[in-house]
Order: sequence, then structure tokens, then C-alpha cells
Amino acid sequence: MSDLIRLTIDGQPTEAAPGTTVLEAARRLGVRVPTLCDHPSLEPSGACRLCVVEITHDDWGGWSGLVTSCLYPVEEGLQVSTTSTKVRETRRGLLELYLARCPDAEAVRAVARQEGVDDTPFPPRADADKCIQCGLCVRVCEDLSTRALAPLGRGTDKTVGPRPDKTGEDCVGCLACAEICPTGEIEFTRADGRLSIWGRDFPVAICEVREDACRGCGVCEAVCPFDIPRVFATRGGGFLAAISGDSCTGCGICAGACPTGAIVQHHHPDTDLIGAPDLRGRTVTYACARSELADRDGLIPVTCVGRVGIDDVISVLARGADGVQLMCRDRDTCPYAAGGHLGERQADTANRLAEAAGLGAGRVRYVRPRPGAGGPDEAVAAFRADLTPSPLDAPCPAKLTAERGLDRALAVAGWLAARPGLAPRMPEEIAELFDVDSQADDVLWLGDLVVLDLLLADLVADWRLRDALAEAGALLRRLGLKVRLAASPRELAGAGRVIAADRRGLPDDPGAVATLDELAGVAADDDPPFRFRITQDERRALVSRLKSSDAALRAGPHLLAQLRMVAREGAWVEGRYAEPVVSYGDAAEVTS
Repeated sequence: MSDLIRLTIDGQPTEAAPGTTVLEAARRLGVRVPTLCDHPSLEPSGACRLCVVEITHDDWGGWSGLVTSCLYPVEEGLQVSTTSTKVRETRRGLLELYLARCPDAEAVRAVARQEGVDDTPFPPRADADKCIQCGLCVRVCEDLSTRALAPLGRGTDKTVGPRPDKTGEDCVGCLACAEICPTGEIEFTRADGRLSIWGRDFPVAICEVREDACRGCGVCEAVCPFDIPRVFATRGGGFLAAISGDSCTGCGICAGACPTGAIVQHHHPDTDLIGAPDLRGRTVTYACARSELADRDGLIPVTCVGRVGIDDVISVLARGADGVQLMCRDRDTCPYAAGGHLGERQADTANRLAEAAGLGAGRVRYVRPRPGAGGPDEAVAAFRADLTPSPLDAPCPAKLTAERGLDRALAVAGWLAARPGLAPRMPEEIAELFDVDSQADDVLWLGDLVVLDLLLADLVADWRLRDALAEAGALLRRLGLKVRLAASPRELAGAGRVIAADRRGLPDDPGAVATLDELAGVAADDDPPFRFRITQDERRALVSRLKSSDAALRAGPHLLAQLRMVAREGAWVEGRYAEPVVSYGDAAEVTS
């Protein structure tokens, strides 16, 4: 028997789960019900009353009544009308009052026009503003920030603010109140490197590009929610990114995503705890500024969790930390919501890197704590309770974590793979491409390609390394070879033969070695070691190689990574060029 509740809305039968509100059921059915105070991150309050509907039931003897649909739960057999005469008259009266109270609020005017209300018979308030007393700003600050706002006064003189003089002592400048305000009443300014709101000034953590480290890949353009970074052509055919200090909002999302560490964010805490080389026995929490935490051990406040790079997280773990948590207070009430999505992806990649390196699963967590003052501390306590001590017996050398960007992630991942106390594992999606036999004499060594695959998957939409590895698996099957997979160079000891993606990164004396290219009978172009940070001259040479090849450009995996990076969407490589490929088919197939 179904647990769903049956009802009708505007004559249309529908079903909804118990606890669903009439407003939610109407929206799922595609019925428009106007609101000004409804928000998915907050419990409904019915403050604006515009979502009023008329309800009745066959068992009610013809009685009907008006209810606020955002608060009223569905009932079996309920009959709902969203456009009855009573509903339209009630909404009209409410909107006429709102138009008199807030004559300059375009959001109110827009809802009124949708309901056929163009004017009001009531005189506009002499001291009119755009506040409709919906309470969203107070509730978002109460539930998802620092409780800096409260209702002030009562009756027609009721206002909202941090205190009567409008100075926000507890305000952290998160802008959640301004983001959620339906009418734009809450104002703020950014000028001269300062953010001003509720009578307080906050330094804007402005981002700046270090030209010597920028490769012009365009990642910063892709991730910025405000379209501020710009990649431009330089004299001589190079490409660099630039960020206008006058326009920068200080979210830092571009700095967290930059693969070369070229973006510096001023007035921002150090995200990688470089002053704490040994973090064994500790956990680290990167927390949105509105995540109030009583327990501040290991806390790093950030403008946005998107500011935290994969290299920051993996470096903290390599110093021995038991775990790293990225705490995003709430994406739906944040002007930097895109950074929350980025932070979640970065945390997932870092977690997979840590697992592949042998640190174990669950070392990195992205979390959105429950609303309320205690939510953040509960999330930290729950994370710590789930962790086991890090298996690292010593922190990584400081020189490995001195740089920034994904080259640091590559170096740290390589160091972790070689640690004797760890048991690295091959990701399942890579292992399943090959016929694996734990007793096989031949050992397959992919070197740093597993780490590159993880790091480049989100940066390059058509990375395609996985396709090349699948082809390598097919090649080994054609040759009748089964292999053991080596996730660490230590696992090459005692191998009958090492089958390697290339000879890079092999121990000094690995015994017999056969590369995949050699087994396939093909020869790749020069395949220099991959680095995320390259010079503009190196970039120009890569673009030239792309454009000068008439046939399919045969590349090794590292060269493929470079070519894909310089040709990624947003990297501004124009004109026709050969499609770079890694192929382990026979030579005739590659050159045809």
C-alpha cells in the first residue's frame, strides 16, 4: 500500500509524501504560487502571506478556508484552489498594502504585476523603504551565520538591524542577509579594498595574478562566479590572466582552482598551515566565515571553501593530519555559491588522492552543517569521531610543500606513494581496465598517471587518458598478458617484467622493462615530464606543435596532458590543429 497522500490542486489530482506542504506539492505539479518570504535553506514562516490558498474537503460539509500554503501540510482528499475568488481578493489586498509600504521595491511590483495588481489605493509611506518585514535576513543570520541581526521596535515602526544604531558588532561580512533579501533593501558597498555593511568595514581579500607563474589556461575565468578574471594575449603570442582589483569581490575561488598557484589572495589566512610542519594527531577544518566554532583547534577561516586547493588539502594530510574538513555553511544563501560546488569537487578529488596514496578512505570531508549555532561544532566532533589516526610515521619534507599549485600535489602524492608504512591502492575505475592477476609475473606500472588522471579530470573536459588506458588493457589482452598492478614503486621488486607507461619514475634497477609503446610497436613524440607551471615560451611551443601537425598527433600521456591543457576551453587556442591522441593500437592504425 502506498504511503503517498492523494489530493487535488486546481482540479489536478496529485500525490505527495507525508509532511509535504501544499506549496511544495503545487510547485511539483507545476502550479505557480507567489511568495516573497520562501527560501529552501530556511524553515517556512508564512510571513508574507502571499502563498495563501483556499482548501476544502468532501468531509467538511461544504466549508472552506484560506491557509498559507507554505505552512499547511497535505492531507488525504484535500482539495486546493490557488486562484479562487477568495484567494485572488486576499492576494490583491496584501499586494496593495505592500505597494504602499514599499513603492520602490521592484520585486514587489513584479509579483503584483503577475497577479494583475498595478496600483494601490493606499497612500505610500512617507518614509518608505524596500523592507517587507519578511524576516529572511534575521532568520538566515540566526540559523546560518553569527546571529548579528534582530527585529527592532514593533508595529509600523518595526525595523531590522544589528542594533538600534545599525552597527554590526557580530557581523562577519558574509553578505548572506543581502543575498537572501527579496527586495534588495540591505545595501553594501565595495570600494578602495573595503567591504562596508551594517556600519562595519571589512578588508576585501583581493586576488592578484603572478604573471611569472600563470600559464593562461583560463581556469580562473571558468570558476569565477562574477566573470572578473580575464585571459588576454600578450605581445609575442603568449596568454596571461589578469584580475581587476577594483572589481574583485575577494571570494578567492580562482585562487583555490588555479592549477599553477599563480593567484595570490591578499589579507587571507594561510590555507596550508605552512608554519606547522608536523600535524600528526590533529584535524584541520577549513570553515566559511559564518561557521562559528567554539573548538578552534586546527580551524582555518576562509572566504569560501572554494578557496581551498587540492594541493592545500593533500599537503596537510602529508604532514600527518588525521583528516581535513571543508565546512560550507550554506550554498543557497551565499553570493559565492559556485565556490561551494567547487569545494565539494576539490574535497572529493583530494579524498580519492589520499585513498590512492594509502592514507585510507574518508580522510577528507566536505560538510554543510545543520542550521543553528551548534551545527558547526557538531560537524567537527562527528568528523573526528569517524577518523582513525593517520598511518604516516613522519611528516613530509618541508621543501615538498613550499610551492603552490597542483605541481605540489603531484610531488606530495609521489612522496606518499613511496612511504614504506603506507599501502597505496589503484583506483577501481583504473584497475577494471586491465586483466589483473595477483599471481602474475608481469607488473604494470602507470607511474604518476593515476594522480594526473584525478587532477586533470575536472580541468580538461576531453582529457581522455582513461580511453588510452582502456586501449592499453586491450593491447595486453591481445598479447595474452595478465598483470599485477603496482600502485607503489616498492611493488616492482621481484617482478618478472615491468610493463610501464613510460620509463619515468622507475626505481634505479627495476629489472626487465617494456613500455606500452614498445609492446604496441609505435613511437610517440617527445614526452617531457608534465608540469602544471610552464613558461610562456613553453606554452607557445606547445601551441605551435598542435597547429603544425597535419596528421593525428601521436603523443605520450604526459605530452597529451600538456596539449589538452593548452587547448582546453578558455585557453584561447584558435585555428585548426591536429587532434592529439595516445594510442596503443598497431602502428598502421595510428598513422592512418
